[in-house]
Amino acid sequence: MKKLVLSIILLLGFSTASYATGSAGFTVSLTDVKSTVKDDIDSNGTTDTTKNLTNEVTFGSIFLEKALNDNMSVGIDFIPVDAEFESRSTTQQSTKAAAAGAAPQTSGTNKGTAEVSRHLTFYLQPQKEISDGLKVFGTLGLVRADVESLVQSISSTNKTVEQDLEGLKLGLGIKKETGFGFIKFEYSETDYDEISTTTSNNTKVTADIDTEILALSVAKSF
Repeated sequence: MKKLVLSIILLLGFSTASYATGSAGFTVSLTDVKSTVKDDIDSNGTTDTTKNLTNEVTFGSIFLEKALNDNMSVGIDFIPVDAEFESRSTTQQSTKAAAAGAAPQTSGTNKGTAEVSRHLTFYLQPQKEISDGLKVFGTLGLVRADVESLVQSISSTNKTVEQDLEGLKLGLGIKKETGFGFIKFEYSETDYDEISTTTSNNTKVTADIDTEILALSVAKSF
């Protein structure tokens, strides 16, 4: 599905049309990041703990957009700064040493963070004019980013993992043409693929990240 979306966006983006006009602008996004984190302590395929997390993030991005005709645009959006999409901590008592007959039990805090960088969205926006200069549009986008996950555990060594993160974006919004370009307001949801890592004590940590975004965009046409 994601490859099909990207193929359609690239095909339309590189198509030649005398109508096509370009725009460049910036977006401010208010984001609600929802994560479901699962721990499989012995990596046997059984979920031992599940924690639902929410994190509010505000960030800016820049974009380039190309209008192919009155009813279709394609574009690319880039977040130029890193963003912490997921962060959690939980208190745990380690029984590993006691079971081995070595040292007494220890307690502490397990921590995990997911830092996202180089976040790109390739999108397609079909639209329809509902009044003079005012359009309603939908968004279908493919998202990819780099994610750096840091897992700190009292029963294992800390671990940093770098992975690719991909997702599918769906949105709905309104667009107002102006004398210099346009202004857009959009609500969107992005469903990212799961990311996971395994600590040195064989605990598999899996995070499923989704976002809900309210975004305001301003662009200048050229």
